[in-house]
Amino acid sequence: MIKLDRIERNHFFKLFYSLGTILKEMIGIIFASGFLIKWIGFRLEILIAVVLLILLLAYEIIEWRKNIFIIREKSIYHKEGVFSVKKVEVPLEKINTVDISTNFFEQIFNVATIKIDTGDAKDHGNELKFTLNRRRAEKLRNILLKENKDVLKNKYEGSYSLGSKELFIYSIISNSLFKGLAIFLAIQQFFEERVKKLLKFNIDTSKYFRGFHYVTFYKKIYIIVIIVCIILFVSLCLSIIYNFIKYYNFRMWADNNKICINYGALNKKNYSFDREKIKGIHLKQTILMQIFGYFTIEVESIGYGDEKGEKAILYPICNSQLKDKILKDLLNEFLYEDNFNKPLSNVYFGFFYKKIIFWIIVTWIIAFIKPSFILFSIAMFIILFIIGHMEFKNTALGVSRSLVCVCHNSFNKTQSVLKMSTIQSVTLSYNYFQHNNGGCNYKFILYSSNYGKELKVKNLKDNIIETFFK
Repeated sequence: MIKLDRIERNHFFKLFYSLGTILKEMIGIIFASGFLIKWIGFRLEILIAVVLLILLLAYEIIEWRKNIFIIREKSIYHKEGVFSVKKVEVPLEKINTVDISTNFFEQIFNVATIKIDTGDAKDHGNELKFTLNRRRAEKLRNILLKENKDVLKNKYEGSYSLGSKELFIYSIISNSLFKGLAIFLAIQQFFEERVKKLLKFNIDTSKYFRGFHYVTFYKKIYIIVIIVCIILFVSLCLSIIYNFIKYYNFRMWADNNKICINYGALNKKNYSFDREKIKGIHLKQTILMQIFGYFTIEVESIGYGDEKGEKAILYPICNSQLKDKILKDLLNEFLYEDNFNKPLSNVYFGFFYKKIIFWIIVTWIIAFIKPSFILFSIAMFIILFIIGHMEFKNTALGVSRSLVCVCHNSFNKTQSVLKMSTIQSVTLSYNYFQHNNGGCNYKFILYSSNYGKELKVKNLKDNIIETFFK
């Protein structure tokens, strides 16, 4: 048990990590300032570098020493800074999310980074971060998210976990395939720039492209299809590897009034947040997910998913039955069962006119510059038509006494179910044609960790707002 009212500091690993960063930067500075040797001499430059290094090391040690926190009965106190001192005290009841993560090196040294989010959406970065012994970090999390056992006696049973089959399906039908493609291109770029220089050889690929010029049209198509298939296959393999490493041993469960999520192989994540502080859910579907009936469940909770490259994942992939079961067991207040307002058929063209204008401009440019590419224009028209039709099909808005349900987007459909208290403001806008048809666009500004986060739906009836705040 962590003792209360005791001064605590970051683990020594945090100090060593900072010192390592300084040494790396100093090496770069020394090499970059090599031209000073001509004016001050080699010995003097080395002396200056050593003095500067000692000063920086001393500063880092003092800064580590001054960075303290104290756990009190009802609050957590934090003080940091050497020349500019910052003090903050956060009531435990204001803590929204506690995250524990360990990267590869932290796992070796049995330490973890604990992030404590205060849930203040206005002040970006208003969070506390400490690097502690793994067991110590877990004890601290339990203290910070402690619950009143006399009030909270409902403990949810069971947990939800992802198997290899689900991760394989997720890798195929989610947008992570593009992540695999990005990894593939990064690897290709690395080999092209680094390995060639290291091995000192160069391959002249221009002769292959010159030979490609004389190949028949159908053979060109065949070769291109084969190359595309190979790239997609490699991207898929990389996507599968990426998702298996990222979501390894994924498990989500409820513990009294907390929801806990664990996953990760090289970079382990451990999230805990108050279920009552979840402000909404987002059911997301890629085009393939819409076809096969799968969902990704994300939550709207301040402090969770606000790190760079991270999403507020509640469950990466589930079918309709599992989605309903998860919401019923854990978040039944977000089960929206009222009516939806859908776009009327007379506004169908409203989802297309901008796309048609764009297509006409592009087609005119193609016809003027490269008429042989007219097939590309036809393919683009088909894709734009599909996008417009799916936007029309996926657009919906529902309002109940306590919830707002917003459905939008085409290939990446999102259905957001939000508490009424999450909506900061609602804006209506319309053009001349929408006004004549009694329609408008709605924009919802959310109270979120991402300041100014908004949801938009368009071409709906303009009288829905009348029942919004009743």
